[in-house]
Amino acid sequence: MKAAAARGLSPGGALLRTSRLFALPAAIPPPPGAISEHTTYKQSDTATQAFPTHQVITTLSSSRQKGDWGLKRPLPLKSTTKSTNPMLRVKAIDTIESITDFTSGADHGLTLRKFQELSLPLFAPQHKNDVRKMGLQPKSVFEDDGDVTALDSLEKIETRDVRWKFGGPWLSGMNTAEFKRWLVHAIRPKRAEFRRFLKAKLAVELLQPARERALDNGIEENGTELPQAIDPDSIADEQYNLYLRKLRSDLPELYHMVGVFLDLAPLQPPIQWSVETASSTTEKEPVSHTLRHIGSPYAESGPPPTHPSAGLSYLRTATYMENHPMYGPQLKHTPVQARVLSPRRPGRYDPVVGVAGFVAKTPRGDSISNQKKSKTHLHLERLDPSIAGGAKIWVHPQHAEITPIGQVRIQLADARNEDSMIVQELLGEAKVFGEVKQPEPAPTWSAENIRKRFSRQLYTSPPVMSSSDRYGMGAHSLGGKGYST
Repeated sequence: MKAAAARGLSPGGALLRTSRLFALPAAIPPPPGAISEHTTYKQSDTATQAFPTHQVITTLSSSRQKGDWGLKRPLPLKSTTKSTNPMLRVKAIDTIESITDFTSGADHGLTLRKFQELSLPLFAPQHKNDVRKMGLQPKSVFEDDGDVTALDSLEKIETRDVRWKFGGPWLSGMNTAEFKRWLVHAIRPKRAEFRRFLKAKLAVELLQPARERALDNGIEENGTELPQAIDPDSIADEQYNLYLRKLRSDLPELYHMVGVFLDLAPLQPPIQWSVETASSTTEKEPVSHTLRHIGSPYAESGPPPTHPSAGLSYLRTATYMENHPMYGPQLKHTPVQARVLSPRRPGRYDPVVGVAGFVAKTPRGDSISNQKKSKTHLHLERLDPSIAGGAKIWVHPQHAEITPIGQVRIQLADARNEDSMIVQELLGEAKVFGEVKQPEPAPTWSAENIRKRFSRQLYTSPPVMSSSDRYGMGAHSLGGKGYST
């Protein structure tokens, strides 16, 4: 039967049946400070890193019992079959000792599962000082205008304020040594190319006024051709040097041209640029180039090294409604419990909670967690070690964003009492409308009960104060109209 099944497979199916994993994605650098010898704090060797650096793989339960993980060689059963969650982090498929270097990857694997249960969309970071976007919903990292990487030279200039991938580095994130090394190895060899780039820009600027004058004079109506494009090589050195001096006196414009040439990640312009330019410009020359990069969400903190979603979630928005089987459509999504990690310290820092394996801050402003009479506020004010598992509060996760250094920031909102009660009712921990009154069961009559009932009805003699039968106890003392023998 097996031979017949093997013969029935297509060549592609047979190849997949017998194939083995021969390559894994290259490991990314560890988080900053994870392997530093000069840190001022001690870090555990077994502590979970801020973000994964190696690929995590899993396998079926039937294959795990055989040690088959799709690798070059089977893995030992003793160290791979005891875990409830079959997840491995492969550091090297084949080392010099002819072994497979692996360790457990359940820490980040389970964290990913818990995060995906929250059903959170991932948004691009919003500029704090951009008054034009205050109160607006942040943009998703999967928007069509920003989630594009295959661009030509013109599209790169047009989408510089929305895209996340750049060919050059983010200068604010480089130290002095890295910047000098970058100048020597990456910038100096491009001097001649940058000179040709500036001459091409100058040729376009010289051609534009000439064409405008030709159109104003009606040259096109008389059949005369418009001025042709200027050859950048024909521009004299004196004219080029004059144009270069003009650019050096306008630092924002010069930086913009350098950024376009090197495809640098946008930077937040210094405040003095806006002040100096505003005092030196006229009505014909508005201060527009000083705010050229204000729209980029990555100008303040830098672009991410990978896709802004980091593969955590692929949801574009959270605008969907949950429908409860008993109470119908719900106004809010299902709340989750957050464990209080650090209480509030007035004047120092806000309380910190843990949600699905991530650290988050409680909402600010006029919220339930900030009201002194609420039970949530009491849990956030002081840490009670007597509570098993730590104090927990109900929160509504809104959305999340990922910083350039790999930190996941979850935006939280307070959960209403009604929403938390519905969740607790599903868990069997509470009832929304109290206990439902159960109907009384119908009485069941047996032969003995029927005999006792009718025997009491047949005995109709009046009670006697004292006799040899009752010894002074009447029928009222026996709890009925008569008694049965």
